[in-house]
Amino acid sequence: MMKIFLKNKQTENCKSLSQLMKLTFRTILFSIVFIFISYSAKAQVFPPDFQCIVNDTLVWQLPNNNCGPFNAYEIYFSASPNGPFQLLTTITNQNQTDFYHNNPTGETWYYYMQSDYNCPGEIVLQSDTLNNEAPEIPRISSVSVIGNDVEITWQASSSPEVSEYIIYRTTPLGVLPIDTISSLFTTYLDLGADPEQKSESYYVIAIDECGNTSVFDLPHFTIHLENVVDDCERTILLSWNLYKNWSNGIGSQEVWYSVNGSVPTILETVSSTDTSYVFSNTNDGDAYCFFIKAIEKNTNTSSLSNEECLVLDVVEPIRELFIKNVSVNAANQVELTWLWNNDAEINTVNIFGRYESDDVIYTESFSPTYPLNFQNVRILNDFDPTRNKVNFSMSTVDDCNDSFSSNSGSTIFLTGIPNADLTNTINWTDFEIEGGTVSSYDVFRIVGGVESFLGTVGSSTTTYTDEVDISNEAEANICYFVVADVSINLPGGGVEQTKSRSNITCVEQLSQIISPNAFAPDGINKEFKPVIVFGETAQYKMVIYDRWGQKIFETQNQDEGWTGKNDLYLYPSGVYVFVIKVQQSSGRIVEDKGSVILLR
Repeated sequence: MMKIFLKNKQTENCKSLSQLMKLTFRTILFSIVFIFISYSAKAQVFPPDFQCIVNDTLVWQLPNNNCGPFNAYEIYFSASPNGPFQLLTTITNQNQTDFYHNNPTGETWYYYMQSDYNCPGEIVLQSDTLNNEAPEIPRISSVSVIGNDVEITWQASSSPEVSEYIIYRTTPLGVLPIDTISSLFTTYLDLGADPEQKSESYYVIAIDECGNTSVFDLPHFTIHLENVVDDCERTILLSWNLYKNWSNGIGSQEVWYSVNGSVPTILETVSSTDTSYVFSNTNDGDAYCFFIKAIEKNTNTSSLSNEECLVLDVVEPIRELFIKNVSVNAANQVELTWLWNNDAEINTVNIFGRYESDDVIYTESFSPTYPLNFQNVRILNDFDPTRNKVNFSMSTVDDCNDSFSSNSGSTIFLTGIPNADLTNTINWTDFEIEGGTVSSYDVFRIVGGVESFLGTVGSSTTTYTDEVDISNEAEANICYFVVADVSINLPGGGVEQTKSRSNITCVEQLSQIISPNAFAPDGINKEFKPVIVFGETAQYKMVIYDRWGQKIFETQNQDEGWTGKNDLYLYPSGVYVFVIKVQQSSGRIVEDKGSVILLR
């Protein structure tokens, strides 16, 4: 048999003072009672220490009887806890510590044990009466917030075999055990809880020496109190969750408060179903603390929430809202960078975007995350910088419904085209931002996933032509982006350098078909096969016709040429017509038609 122990290192090292005092008191009391029993029970025959029942097996520890010779251990059983009990079996092996009682129907049985020693005239004691059911549930009385911790109290399980209690807390990973304590205790202080941030929920189960546990009862939840300040109306809205799963339900709730460190007093008693309260009598700059006390119906059992403390302050308006940069990242997403005073109390942020050729203004709205940062970056997935230049501006609305508008800024919109002379030309729009000046543009290319710098042009130049290497098939498709070097005049004074990147645009170079005008199967040029420049990954088709227009050869393999024959038939010298088509990955079709002379 394995005895289950669940220990929490934190509580082993950090037992609360109240638990230590209880432990000391109980230890002294137990010692006194033990000494008293030892002296008063000299004329008694002790039963086995009946510990538990697991899988229909009764488990006990051997008694210590020195009054006479051992005869047997007797096990009595009944279908009722009140009897009548009858003898189930007699154990004649003095060292036996368990007995299996076959219970095929799964009925509930009650058992007790006593010892049979040859001790005439001495009182024979009986063990605790245990049943073959799981231990009875230890009912939670309350869970209450004490400072930053949670105190759990419960009623002791009525099952005498219970040796320990396991405390469970609900965590992001599920319901997990946080500690195991002796059955002598019915109070536990959870030092690892976080009642300031959320409502904590707990279970307590009983466990016996055999590892049998009680079932889980309904969880009990702490009261989590939050507040929302209306700095314009000078009110404080308190909100909380109701205490859950008292047997009698909630009888009443009390709102307690203190001002500037005074002794807490009852502010108001509210109904058992209220989950909010508006506190109106506020003064700017005062420090307030609040907590909720819930009281169970028909009992004096209570639970305290966490304490919410705050210093009342008026709304700090937005004084500065400045778009510092509009750029496009490597994933072709717009990144908007702005500055604002981070002590502002903002309710809503609006970002307005308009494409250069569109009169429709698109709006993205959100609530900021506190505490505010002085500089902020947001990715705007609702805008496509590859569609056109996008102009942006911002506005905010604070908690008092006052609005504030920013400067404006735009993306750099980059496009590119292939040229017949094996060059690519890219063009871009000016980078524009109020309060900023462009000094130059840096041009970059991407081939095979590798970026390289091409050159720098002046701020008035918005075009660049790049030569393509015909010998490098990877340059059939080259991607480009440009980066503007910008000086920003900050609203608070000073100049800061920043860079704004354009979208990435890719240019697929036109495939070229170079076809010979003659070939001699018996000479040096033994087959007719064109050279395809930048067509390695393109779809290919070549068809040969005779002078009567009959198709005599077709292939879709760029490596296969026409040898002037078909199976065993040799075509005579003459002029033949060819049609060659190449379809690039972009869908663009390049075609070459003409005639070729077959010489024999």
